[in-house]
Amino acid sequence: MPKPQWGIAEKTAPDTIELIRQMAVRYSDEEIARVLNKHGRRTGKGNRWTKNHVAAARRRYVINGHRRPQPDPEVFSLQQAVRYCGVSATTMKRLVASGVLKREQVAPWAPWEIKRADLESEVIRQVLAHLQTTGTLPLVGNDSATQQLLFT
Repeated sequence: MPKPQWGIAEKTAPDTIELIRQMAVRYSDEEIARVLNKHGRRTGKGNRWTKNHVAAARRRYVINGHRRPQPDPEVFSLQQAVRYCGVSATTMKRLVASGVLKREQVAPWAPWEIKRADLESEVIRQVLAHLQTTGTLPLVGNDSATQQLLFT
C-alpha cells in the first residue's frame, strides 16, 4: 500500500493569489472571500472561500492583510457615498453610469471605491443641488425617449 503524501499541498491559482494581494490592502478576509466566491474561484482543494481560507492563504503566501476592513477616510464605498451625499443608491449609480462621477473597483463584485474629492467636486455639487431643488437629476445619456415601448 502506498504511503500518503502529507507534504504535498494543493496550490491556489496565481491569479487568485494576486486578487487576494490587491484586496488585502483595504478589505477584510470576509469581504475578500465574498468576492472570490462571486467570481467562482476555488481554494487549492476545490472548496469555496471562507474568511479562514483567505487568512490561511495570506499566511502561506506572506500577504499582509486585516481581519477587519481598513477604511481610507478619503475613499468611500457606495453606501458611504450615499450617506455622505444624502441621496439614494440609485441616484449614485446613475451618476456613475452617466460618467459624471468616477468609481473604481479592484475586481468585479468588489466594493466600489469613490473618492471624497470627486464627491466634493463642483459638478457633483451642482447636480445634487439641482436634484434637491427640482427633484430631477439632470444627466446626459438618459435614453428613455429612444427606448422601445413594451406595448405598441
